[in-house]
Amino acid sequence: MDSIFNHAKREIVIRTTPDRVWQALTDPQERNRWETRHCEIDLKVGGQVSLDYGWGVSYSGTIEELTPYRKLTLKGEDQELTIWTIEPHTEGTLVRIEYTGLWSNEREYMMMDNMAFGTYRFMRNMESVLETGQDIRSTFWSSWIGMNHYTYRRDGIEGVKVVEVFAHTPADGVLEEGDIITSAAGQVIRSYDELEDHVTSMKPGEQVVIGFIRHGKPSSVTLTVLPYGQRNVVEA
Repeated sequence: MDSIFNHAKREIVIRTTPDRVWQALTDPQERNRWETRHCEIDLKVGGQVSLDYGWGVSYSGTIEELTPYRKLTLKGEDQELTIWTIEPHTEGTLVRIEYTGLWSNEREYMMMDNMAFGTYRFMRNMESVLETGQDIRSTFWSSWIGMNHYTYRRDGIEGVKVVEVFAHTPADGVLEEGDIITSAAGQVIRSYDELEDHVTSMKPGEQVVIGFIRHGKPSSVTLTVLPYGQRNVVEA
């Protein structure tokens, strides 16, 4: 593939007011309720933002644009932008996030998909917290099969393309780089989000049937998922 992507977007409608969404986005204590473990926000143009998500993941940036209750634009240390917009909607509030960047090869596509998927999960948690008061982060990233992939649409095929398989995981020795996964547990898979949402929400020890295409031929395999990030024990 030779496509070049320069932005990634996700959006969600939350049944609450724009003012409430703005508070959840810009008040450190409120943001900790749905996204971060710890954060600092100096809410002014030029102000610094520091976000600690846990899992060893953090973000630091500067506020580039600030329109209260409407728009918040951050510039990261890599000079790329994170743009939050808030709009009234007939069912509540439309919340949109856009990342700018330059993604032009398979591993970069994977990184783009991974970033956008992670963000969308936190947006779903914002929805849950604002609508029901429930923090559902504990249900995220429970399990994995041990591979990296990206959304693939080419030659009439939709699915995800495997770009890396990790040693000593369920996928090791079964799936290969270049395989196109088209289904999981009997459900059609058309995107990175669909596969990750299904697999990472499973309980460790559960089995999933993965359908895939290799060298133009369909096949399937049953894998037992591991706790997220863990690998099978290798006996000496």
